[in-house]
Amino acid sequence: MALQTITPEHRDLPQISIYVPHYLACFSVDADVEQAIGGVNFGQWLDLDRLLVRLWESHSIRSKVIREVLKGEKRGMRDCIETLLPEAMKRGMIDLVE
Repeated sequence: MALQTITPEHRDLPQISIYVPHYLACFSVDADVEQAIGGVNFGQWLDLDRLLVRLWESHSIRSKVIREVLKGEKRGMRDCIETLLPEAMKRGMIDLVE
């Protein structure tokens, strides 16, 4: 909700950091992610995706997605984030940090 309040006067916001729960990287199929987080939450991620794209286009604000990697975890989070933030990932607007 706070991101929706950004206006053209907010010229000093260079980056948005998003912290993602580690368990989301365990899912690589769209249906698995949607089912795991619930349809309402999934829809909110898609809303966030559209908002991040709009902020990139209007303000050139980059986004960084950060996820803590648990000891022994081998899978990355790319598949999950491509499901949750598809347009921003497709456009290369997201930096993934583990």
